[in-house]
Amino acid sequence: MKNELSRIEYIRELIKDCRYDEALDALELAQEKEPDNWELFYEFARLQFELGDYASAVANYEQLVEHHKSAIVYYNLGEAYECNNQLDKAIGAYLKAIVANEKFPFAYKKLGMLFMARNDMESAKEYFNDYLKLDIAKDEKESVEKVLKRIEK
Repeated sequence: MKNELSRIEYIRELIKDCRYDEALDALELAQEKEPDNWELFYEFARLQFELGDYASAVANYEQLVEHHKSAIVYYNLGEAYECNNQLDKAIGAYLKAIVANEKFPFAYKKLGMLFMARNDMESAKEYFNDYLKLDIAKDEKESVEKVLKRIEK
């Protein structure tokens, strides 16, 4: 068994420890050596998001979804769009997350919240109700049920 971490595991540990400058340096070096490693794109986008560089995070997630279409990548892209105040694109990304995995609960909740913020209560209710049908924590379920009751008043 190896004691040393793989390059990607090492980068993830740096990010986890909030050693962002070291993580950026390691990511840049790793991408030079492995330009087609999509895990590196994912970690780079995740780090850019953590640092508040939402435009760069969007660019990396957009590049990533061309090659790796998964619910989590679309969801993270949606969050980056949302933080970059591109709400229509965020909604589109969350919808694609659901297409990629219809049991991915977080996208349903985000859609409910975005539609509620837009005062589209019918769409908000639809996505919150879909969210409640999924496997979510009891306290989370109770919280969303309270939101639905407020919407229905």
